Amino acid sequence: MPAAVFKAEIDFSNGASFDPALILDDINTVLDSAVLGTAAADIVDITAFVTQCYIKRAFNRSSDSFIGGSAKIVFVDQTGTFNPANIGSPLYGKIKPMRKIRMTASFASVNYSLGSFYVQEWNYKSPTGFDPAYVTLNCVDGFQLLNLTTLTTVTGGTAGQTTAARVTSLLDSGDWPGGMRDISTTATTTVQADTGASRSLLGSLQEIEQTETGALYVDQRGFVKFMSRSDIITASGAALTKFSDVSLSSDITYQNVEFDISDYQMINKVTVTPASLSSQTASDLTSIDDYFQHSRVRSGIMQTEADALNQAQMIIASRKEQGVDIQLNSLTVDAYSQVDPARTTAALALDIFNPIEVTQTLPAGNVVSDSVIAGVQYQITPNSFLVTFSCAQPFAVGFLLDSAVDGLLDEDSLSY
Repeated sequence: MPAAVFKAEIDFSNGASFDPALILDDINTVLDSAVLGTAAADIVDITAFVTQCYIKRAFNRSSDSFIGGSAKIVFVDQTGTFNPANIGSPLYGKIKPMRKIRMTASFASVNYSLGSFYVQEWNYKSPTGFDPAYVTLNCVDGFQLLNLTTLTTVTGGTAGQTTAARVTSLLDSGDWPGGMRDISTTATTTVQADTGASRSLLGSLQEIEQTETGALYVDQRGFVKFMSRSDIITASGAALTKFSDVSLSSDITYQNVEFDISDYQMINKVTVTPASLSSQTASDLTSIDDYFQHSRVRSGIMQTEADALNQAQMIIASRKEQGVDIQLNSLTVDAYSQVDPARTTAALALDIFNPIEVTQTLPAGNVVSDSVIAGVQYQITPNSFLVTFSCAQPFAVGFLLDSAVDGLLDEDSLSY
């Protein structure tokens, strides 16, 4: 029996609603978070039929932004239950796009959410009329719904709102359920009045993300999560989870690791332009002389030029030499084997912005690198369960007292 036990469920309730109906004793629909559903849940467990599942929640290192999560799940239909043309199936008439699907895993009596998605495409393939059919579901997360929602007037979108308050106003205007949000309570940057222009809800939210130098993504529960730069600094400066291939060490073992030396995230000149205000530029001449110019142009709706300059300076502090030394690119952990319970727990519990340290044994000397998780991938079959963490340096960095990661004198800098 595998250490981590996978589970996949489809909710066939009517409508493309993304309201999670409140279910007692279910960790995924907790009190004060879940909302009343618009229709009774119609959940079908397909776990026993799944042959493979691939889940990806990712960060684009080149654009320094989170992208929509995706999932692909393949399962066998031996009875024709999932054949959309089978009028005798209890699911006849229910197999439609944008049905909800969630994936979870359990280990040591603890349940972990892996992802919550919407089925964008059903692919039903039967080699002959007598062979079992294979059903492939291609799924997207809430970013797709946010991108398809158009806004004009934003109620409450007045000048002086914090970035977190503006995110709330935008989600309210787009009718995103209040129970499917995780919004920062530490944001201090204030924004200009909303223009009322026609645009996508996702684009508006990402404009606030860029203004804050924060993070906006859909988490493993399917919630829209907005983190301030302070949240990011606190999370990435928390206690390290240590991995190693050194025998007899107390660190967690891993399946595979990738390091690199690259300039993908290096920035040594950046210009930030607040709407209707003057552009603010920061640069580092030493980095430019050594590695040539790596520039970025950013915009935002912060109220002051001082905020724009602070943002530019913080980005330079975090990125002027990023990639010069060997850095952690990705780490793969096996959650299937029962040999190491700590490894399985780490594979399932670690998430975006958690800090990790990896040691790899090499003939000429060990490589030790610490980084921050920026993306998570799961590759699951009946006989395997691999979790890959991709890593990146966030824009938001700062000196965090008593932190072994972001509390180093002569290395870490104060944030604004």
